[in-house]
Order: sequence, then structure tokens, then C-alpha cells
Amino acid sequence: MTTPKKLRCDTCGALVDNLRRDVVDDDYNALNKPALWNCETCYEDKRAKRQQARGDA
Repeated sequence: MTTPKKLRCDTCGALVDNLRRDVVDDDYNALNKPALWNCETCYEDKRAKRQQARGDA
């Protein structure tokens, strides 16, 4: 049995089993930007900061 390949978080560089990507808002246009894939920790941190900036939290 082979060991699953680890994936690298684009934000912190950690090697993890799973990565996440968040689509920000309806009006967000990322066609000219590369996709950023995040580990769970970076994903949650970015999401919390975004919600706080919008006043959601």
C-alpha cells in the first residue's frame, strides 16, 4: 500500500493531508489571480479575519 502524498499549504507551507479553498464573495473576481490552497488552520484564520473585517463576528 502506498502512502498518500502530502499537500503543501500555499499560506504557511505546512505539509498536510487535505487543503481547502474559499470563494470569498459574490463580487470577488479572481480570474487573474492564482488559486490559493490552505491547510485547515490557515483557512479558519483567514475566514475569521474576513468575517471580523466585515463585522460578521
